[in-house]
Amino acid sequence: MDSIRSKFFWRGDIDKFKYHMVKWERVCVPKDFGGLGILNTRRLNEALLMKWVWRMYMGKEGDLVYEMLQTRYLRSKSFTKCKGKNGSQFWRGVNKVKKKFSGGARFVVNSRKETLFWEHAWLHEKPLKEAFPNLYACCADKDILVYKYWKRGDGI
Repeated sequence: MDSIRSKFFWRGDIDKFKYHMVKWERVCVPKDFGGLGILNTRRLNEALLMKWVWRMYMGKEGDLVYEMLQTRYLRSKSFTKCKGKNGSQFWRGVNKVKKKFSGGARFVVNSRKETLFWEHAWLHEKPLKEAFPNLYACCADKDILVYKYWKRGDGI
């Protein structure tokens, strides 16, 4: 969508190449900050998909949409472990932005079993893989959940 809009903005209705005087990212900046205020639909889509990621992490019982997505795509797996390579375009999009969401979110360890030990920021301000890269490199199971360490008795 953004590429179609940018082509129209730069070329108009002709297919002749024209030099861009300003980057598209700058055009999408709000008017108050020196841009033209054109909506960046890619960023908007990512924000909307991140709301779905949040909804999947929160996973409240009685939420029919959450339960439908869990039944359809997760079955018995956790959302954290799901790679999301199969399924609808929507589901692949949700899984694509999940990593961005995890980079900015702060996780609380509880009994819901969704917090990744190395990937999520749950103990420090940043994920343990960034705080302790040498330990992360030596780790055999990089996708382990926090509750599994306590379950095995390897606690911190």
